[in-house]
Amino acid sequence: MNPDELEKMSKKELLSLAQEKKVKTQPTMTREELVEKLRTVILQTETSRFVQEKTAGSPDQFAPFPAIVDKQAVVKEKRLEQGEFELPLSYNETAVVLLVRDPYWIYAYWDFHPKLQEELAQVFHGWEKVPLALRVYNLSRSKSGAGGPEHFDLSVNHVTNNWYINVEEPGREYQVELGYYALDGNFRALASSNRVATPQDRISDVIDEQWMIIEEDFRRLYRLAGGAGWGDSSVELVESLLKRLEREAGSGAISSISSPAGAPPRERRFWLVLDTELIVYGATEPDAALTVQGRPVKLRPDGTFTLRMALPDGTQTIPVSAQSGDGKDSITITTNVSRNTHKGEEV
Repeated sequence: MNPDELEKMSKKELLSLAQEKKVKTQPTMTREELVEKLRTVILQTETSRFVQEKTAGSPDQFAPFPAIVDKQAVVKEKRLEQGEFELPLSYNETAVVLLVRDPYWIYAYWDFHPKLQEELAQVFHGWEKVPLALRVYNLSRSKSGAGGPEHFDLSVNHVTNNWYINVEEPGREYQVELGYYALDGNFRALASSNRVATPQDRISDVIDEQWMIIEEDFRRLYRLAGGAGWGDSSVELVESLLKRLEREAGSGAISSISSPAGAPPRERRFWLVLDTELIVYGATEPDAALTVQGRPVKLRPDGTFTLRMALPDGTQTIPVSAQSGDGKDSITITTNVSRNTHKGEEV
């Protein structure tokens, strides 16, 4: 086979030929690497056959000589077999990718197709003269008086393919476009990135995690109490849970996550604020549909549920309804809870 014919073959045909000639290949090999490796193997085979034919009848006529070896191909083959791969400088694709670094910084990297670079270089009489830019969109904010999200542009250097971008606002969603300024002064986008969301720069507003220990104890106590039903042991379960809540309240855990009714008065140095929350818990069949005060409540896999509710002054009527999975049975239990807060006389 003529080695020059390899240039006309597709990658699929090259792989088939390599399999036919029992040549080791790697899934990550490019078409050019396959051509180079097969060319070396064919040259070695043809050279060895030529030497054998000429030296078989008259061994003194031709002295044996080593086969032609492409040293670079051999080194590359060894590195491929050892799992050492080199990342290419370019993937020949026009694209931009966006990543999050922290609440105030995002990171973009991009690449250009060589053909696109040539076309732009012809228009602007040189690639280094193309006014490249990144347009950064704040998808969480809209432009005042006009449609579309807010954005700003950043000019980028031709010798780099990545950039750190300061976005100044945490907790927002961003997207960038890679492009250039055309001769008419307008921005022309070449590729759009993925969307990313920066995190907040403060402690999370979600505070329910502080109750996870209590709820976990509730589930464990419930399983120890009998699991599927509320029998005689349910009294011990409730008492154990209440004791745990009392300990948490005494340690300040509950007060630390409750929202005070109002800010302390600035004109006084000594002050006191009191607020109250209510915990409603229970259990039913795991496949039942449950509502509390008309609002659906998601059950745990074992059928238990726990709710934390605000408890203002006055009487709260709390109807809890459960309907069986087949819809044939339903039970409603209503409880009334009252709160009456008295403020003592100021001294």
